[in-house]
Amino acid sequence: MMIKKIAIVPYVTYGRLAQAGLDGHLNPFKKKRTTVLKENLEAALSAEQWNIEVIVDVNHGDLPGLKREGADLFVIPEDIARYVDYDKVDKSECFQLSHEEYENGTVNRIIEYIRKL
Repeated sequence: MMIKKIAIVPYVTYGRLAQAGLDGHLNPFKKKRTTVLKENLEAALSAEQWNIEVIVDVNHGDLPGLKREGADLFVIPEDIARYVDYDKVDKSECFQLSHEEYENGTVNRIIEYIRKL
């Protein structure tokens, strides 16, 4: 499978008053976690000379919608994985990030996963 587009699903607020996690920081000068993750992933993909687009999901975990937009791989933080609806996507298209990887913007395991595809 050749990946052309990766979608990062951020921590967002799901439903009324149901907090699934946070993407931003209290410090407005600090980048959002998904922004750091996206930049790190783009740099790693570029170093591998892979032409893969990286987007951040703004549809609140609508994986079928992202798939229609061309996303081949979904990067989902483990803290919100249970809130995401996987019914219409293949589990092999979903990559679960650990809490630490999401917080720190670590992308090594994602690159290893893509190499194995």
